[in-house]
Amino acid sequence: MFTSTNNIRTEDDVNAEHVESIADFYAGKSVFITGVTGFLGKVYLEKLLYTCKDIDKVFILIRNKKGDDVGKRIEKLLDSSVFSRLKSQRPQDIKKIVPVYGDMDKSELGLSSEDQERLINEVSVVFHVAASVNLDADLRSSMATNFFGTSYVLKLCHRMKKIKVFVYVSTAYCNSTLKVLEEKVYPVQEELEEVLKYLEEPHLDRDRVKKLLNGRPNAYALSKALAEHYVAQNHGDIPIIFIRPSIVISSSKEPVPGWVDSFQGATALITAVLKGVNRVIYGNKNNVLDLIPVDYVSNLSIVAAARVKSSKEVTVYNCCTSSIKPITLKELASQITRRKVEDKQRFLFLPTVFFSTHWLVVIILTFVMQIMPSFIADQFLYFTGNKPMYMKIQSKVINGRNVLNYYTNNSWVFKSVASRRLLDTLSLSDKRLFPCYPSDLNWDKYFKTYFDGIENFLLKK
Repeated sequence: MFTSTNNIRTEDDVNAEHVESIADFYAGKSVFITGVTGFLGKVYLEKLLYTCKDIDKVFILIRNKKGDDVGKRIEKLLDSSVFSRLKSQRPQDIKKIVPVYGDMDKSELGLSSEDQERLINEVSVVFHVAASVNLDADLRSSMATNFFGTSYVLKLCHRMKKIKVFVYVSTAYCNSTLKVLEEKVYPVQEELEEVLKYLEEPHLDRDRVKKLLNGRPNAYALSKALAEHYVAQNHGDIPIIFIRPSIVISSSKEPVPGWVDSFQGATALITAVLKGVNRVIYGNKNNVLDLIPVDYVSNLSIVAAARVKSSKEVTVYNCCTSSIKPITLKELASQITRRKVEDKQRFLFLPTVFFSTHWLVVIILTFVMQIMPSFIADQFLYFTGNKPMYMKIQSKVINGRNVLNYYTNNSWVFKSVASRRLLDTLSLSDKRLFPCYPSDLNWDKYFKTYFDGIENFLLKK
């Protein structure tokens, strides 16, 4: 059992009672959020509106699509179940959402002059959440959104008259060549100069790109590291916060327990194992897979912005569990097995996940345990007059698993000292409203919520 330390009243709690509450910081202020249509961005939007009742406006960047009606696009966004409590309890606050049309890949974000003026005159807090998170994306497209897009947002911030803080949501894996990651900015100046020079060339050579990655797993990680460096070097007097989440998964409690909106990353792999279509994982079973519920990420970001101090230094927060509540691949597999047993699912053998750090062994086991059964099942469907489908499913499952091989075959420790100190600045009421440090996370309870969320929000669709 895991026990919470957040219910013990300490001297820090007593002192925190006399500081400004998180909601009070946002009262009367306007916020600008990028990436609001994404998984994490939706949670930011809902949490700010629901908990900070006196917030003035929340400007959201929406990609400009010709012929699309503004109202319909917002309606589609708010149709997500993540906004259910806000719509049922305080529907009037939805009117605080102000869409501005633009494009992360364009200079000045593709914003109209009118929208730029509104943002420049009214916004105090910026949450830059938008990113190209495709781990298979090439270097040019990753840099377009993650690096150049970030530079456009920062330039806009420099023009904002009321700017108090710029929060950049990065990734814990942007410097993954190190095994212990601290809450600091790592230098990449030489890498940045080399990449920018290379992008001027008309054609990108795969071997040269691999050299530019310098041990990182993909262009996503490199582009996020370079964006961090750019912001750190060019923020001027704007207070800067970097939030570095690890692998973001479904919500723990808010706004809806277990909420998840897409088969991406770890959720895709976990669902495949849960449903028995993936039985082989490349990696050591004792490796720690750093998972973090999405509501911890949004809460940490919102709290960090409210506690920012003017400084030339960038404040970095690792939003991770490896140094606080680590969970191994073996323990994750055990959670999945337990779920199957509790659900009394029928199977000939106890559902098992095979781990190996040898790629040839992974290939052989995948063929025997996944491909052959899928081929046989498709043959049965074909001869009974039904459309084969299992080999197609296997192709997607194996491709999705292979994208994550780097993360399952390695193990890191992400230090969270600054995040722990941030928790001590909160009053007891704000600790309850904004749980942002996962020391209170109970994996047994959480995974039940997570698996329920996968069933309810993804598989039922």
